[in-house]
Amino acid sequence: MFHLRAEAPGDGPAIEQLLDRAFGPERRAKASYALRDGVPAVAELARVAVTADGGRLVGTVRYWPIAVGEDAALLLGPLGVEPARRGRGIGRALLRASLAAVRARAVLLVGDPAYYGPLGFAPAPPTTIMPGEDPARLLVDAAGPPPPAGTLRPWPAGARATPTGAAAAAE
Repeated sequence: MFHLRAEAPGDGPAIEQLLDRAFGPERRAKASYALRDGVPAVAELARVAVTADGGRLVGTVRYWPIAVGEDAALLLGPLGVEPARRGRGIGRALLRASLAAVRARAVLLVGDPAYYGPLGFAPAPPTTIMPGEDPARLLVDAAGPPPPAGTLRPWPAGARATPTGAAAAAE
């Protein structure tokens, strides 16, 4: 059994350890990590799954603001689940709960179409481009707004993001 909650400020080290177990430390070399480098995740959207018997962290999902062409969007990921607990609905539950909060903004992710397709993701249009990534793995939440056309770029330095991914003035 598990339950979902908002990510807490102290969850960072446990999340990084879980992601290393789920994807390996080489995950940081992926093109999607370059879009996240130096940019904080949208804290209001970050969720974790914890065990019901003690609160051990067993799943995580985060969203990152990104620029696409002249617009903003959200990059979902990583969606990670403790390897020994895969297949129990943790990833699907995290995905559904977190997407419910962001339907007003285009959500993109890099992932396996066989896993994400049944969860409502479709290939991004060819006008939405992520350098360094296989275009077949760039997916968009089909229930949300379509992604802007253009190349995915890191979020502008100094800008912070609202839960919808829109820019807000730097503090």
